[in-house]
Amino acid sequence: MDNYNKEVLDILRWSRMGVIACRIAEILGIPPLQALKDFYHSTTCKQFQERSTGLYIQSDNYIADNYLIEKGFLKQ
Repeated sequence: MDNYNKEVLDILRWSRMGVIACRIAEILGIPPLQALKDFYHSTTCKQFQERSTGLYIQSDNYIADNYLIEKGFLKQ
């Protein structure tokens, strides 16, 4: 993969992280910036960034729910 494609994928991933954080913030009633910080330090975010897990192909709502399950806010 060339650097251009990597940069485009990074931008898309960062954008999606913002959408995911906004969804988390909405559900938990917290500021979006706090949700982003919390999500960024989670196992779910690490899995989202690892292409080998395949989590990145899931919907933003699915990833937000996965995070909420990880943190104990939702049950499976």
